Amino acid sequence: MRSVLRSFLCSLILLSATLSVQAQTAKKYYSAGKKFMEMGNCQEAVNNFTKALEMDPQMEDVYISRAECYEKMDKKTEAAEDYRLATTFAPKEEKYFYNAGRLYFEIRQFEKADEMLKKALSLNKNYLDAIEYSIYTLLQLKKFTQALTLAEQAVDLKKSGLTYLNNAIVLDSMQLYAEAEKKYKDAKYYDSKLVMAYVGLSNTQVKLKKLDDAMKTCQTGMEKFVPARKEILFARSQVYAAKGDYLAAVNDLTQVILADDKSVIAFMTRGDYYLKLAMYPNAVNDYTKVILIQEKNANAYFKRAQAYEQMQNYKEAVKDYNKIKEIAPNDQNAMNYLVAAKQKLFELNREKNKPEIVMISPKADKKFVVKIGGDKKEMMVKGTITDESNIKSITVNGKEANFRNDTNVTDFIVTMDVTKLEQLTVIVTDVYNNVLEQLFAVEYTETGKPIVALVAPYTSFDKEIYLDNSNSELYIEGQVKDESKIESIRIEGQNASFDPSAQDPKFSATISISNKMKITVWVKDVYGNETIEDFKLNREGATISANNPMGVTWLIFIENSNYKNFASLDGPSKDVTLMKTALANYKFSNIVHKKDMTKAELDKFLSIELRDLIKANKVNSLMIWYAGHGKFQNNTGYWIPVDAKVDEEYSYFSIATLKSYMQSYSLVHTLVVTDACESGPTFLVAMRAGTEQKMCDDWTKTKFKSAQVFTSAGFELAADNSQFTKTFANTLINNPDGCIAIDKIVEKVKLAVKAKGMQEPKFGKISGLEDEGGTFFFMKK
Repeated sequence: MRSVLRSFLCSLILLSATLSVQAQTAKKYYSAGKKFMEMGNCQEAVNNFTKALEMDPQMEDVYISRAECYEKMDKKTEAAEDYRLATTFAPKEEKYFYNAGRLYFEIRQFEKADEMLKKALSLNKNYLDAIEYSIYTLLQLKKFTQALTLAEQAVDLKKSGLTYLNNAIVLDSMQLYAEAEKKYKDAKYYDSKLVMAYVGLSNTQVKLKKLDDAMKTCQTGMEKFVPARKEILFARSQVYAAKGDYLAAVNDLTQVILADDKSVIAFMTRGDYYLKLAMYPNAVNDYTKVILIQEKNANAYFKRAQAYEQMQNYKEAVKDYNKIKEIAPNDQNAMNYLVAAKQKLFELNREKNKPEIVMISPKADKKFVVKIGGDKKEMMVKGTITDESNIKSITVNGKEANFRNDTNVTDFIVTMDVTKLEQLTVIVTDVYNNVLEQLFAVEYTETGKPIVALVAPYTSFDKEIYLDNSNSELYIEGQVKDESKIESIRIEGQNASFDPSAQDPKFSATISISNKMKITVWVKDVYGNETIEDFKLNREGATISANNPMGVTWLIFIENSNYKNFASLDGPSKDVTLMKTALANYKFSNIVHKKDMTKAELDKFLSIELRDLIKANKVNSLMIWYAGHGKFQNNTGYWIPVDAKVDEEYSYFSIATLKSYMQSYSLVHTLVVTDACESGPTFLVAMRAGTEQKMCDDWTKTKFKSAQVFTSAGFELAADNSQFTKTFANTLINNPDGCIAIDKIVEKVKLAVKAKGMQEPKFGKISGLEDEGGTFFFMKK
């Protein structure tokens, strides 16, 4: 027990010591603050007073000192709060309540001011200063009866010019003008130099229509105060105005403004008098001066708008009325004038011209005929209306269209049922009831959907795009084929570039493909027929091309099996399948498989399409594998298209033609493998040396151009069941190294074919194409 008591006493002693130290430190900050205050450094004084209160928030004198500093710094809100806080520690100190109330009045927090001043008067009902501010506060709160009671109490306590003046002001506010006149005269009697007594008396006499008396009051004030006080000059201007002498009133106000060029009330009042004198530009100038001083003075905008109206400058008037809507949305009087100004504008702008219409969708020709796709059941009818005035209504076949008036050009849109529609009747009415009624005859058009083909990057027949890099953006080129003109092409929501006047236009766009597995191409023709195509993105080629010494490498299979006039073949299909399996583990950026090609198709693909694909996709190395019938006739080799006719040489595809096409490919490496009878000799210009070995670590061979051909047969017929292809594929499949050169494959294939007693395959350079001694390497993944 003694231990617990000892511990408690120790804690109490420590707490007492801590509080004592804090109290001493707080007093030091207070003392430092007072010294800064004496030196006139209010900011440092406030800083020290604040630190003192942080340590001891119950120091009454510190709140008062800080409040005095705040007031000197014109921080009246902070000062009022400090006086209010001081009252909690000194609830009997009437002066603290008074100062708080006085400051709350000055920052226009009248309810708080009333509360503080009432507490001051409850402590001292004869506190004249508090009575005075309480009167002013009650007038602001429109508590006139309470204000009058206090004003009469002040007169009873002390008959002075100020107490009578305050009494008069209360009576004036209550519209008791006769009683107010007497009190203003009493104020003048008790203090002949009280300027506001003369001003108040003159104003009250004007209200009582004692204009001569009011003028005498001003004259007496003018004689009493030399030079003339601006307050009395202002009062006299009001007397002149009441007499209808606005020029004299303007002269007095001009003197007021010369004495105080920031006097809002003088500029406003002189502007009003200029309005009376029909001197509207002068009035505009005065109201503009007010706006420069007080940017949000709604009354100045309101009066200036009136002056603009008189000048018939309705556009400027509307601007000012609209400004009032921003700064004084509850000013109903201003809103009434806004309506009036708009009505005047409406009448001034009245015109009799009919609106004009342009149909956008469906488009109309010069004969007012619109064409709609024959399979359309519903479509968006769109158009543009041009008119000098705003549009009131637009209907299409009696259905209200959506539109919005922004400028003289108005767009409209409406969804219409267009099944069995014979005509579109568009009726447009503007705000002046000028009416346009336009009839459009309807013709139904073709319903074929556009066909989309991508040129770059290459797209397979199953709509798969092979990417050869990992870029986040993809440049796309393509072409649209359609019976009609194309209206829009979008790729992934982005407009593609194309010529809308061209038939079957080419298009291009650069789009972002980050984190995308596919892209969507949307095409619409001018008749609303739409095609939406999704294309898968295959990024395997990007990885392959990035580390392939052969660069971007493509493989083209041409498989001709199903002939019309020649014997059909089973071998090409099997051979291509086998080769695809063998090459699956090798680096090819893209594989293109063409089947059963006609002569026209071979010509078009090898002369134009393949050339453009190579260019667009920056292909570096190309291997073409042909499997099908071949022919050697009149010293010329041919591939046989599936539509070729027996013994009609012109229906064959010439190897010489192929070589001429290949000259435009601009490749580093070209390899043609042809598993066809009789076609080989036309290709070869010189056989390569069989002893030269091409090794995988000899990368120089990938830098030098090569143009090579490997053909299964010479002049004799080739077998449908090809040993040539089997050995070629097996060599690739069983290759243990990271790569293999075509030269080594040739060596293996020749040995295997000769062992079977078949004719020896031929390998050499392609005549007519550039060859620098390089070779074609098959690079493993």
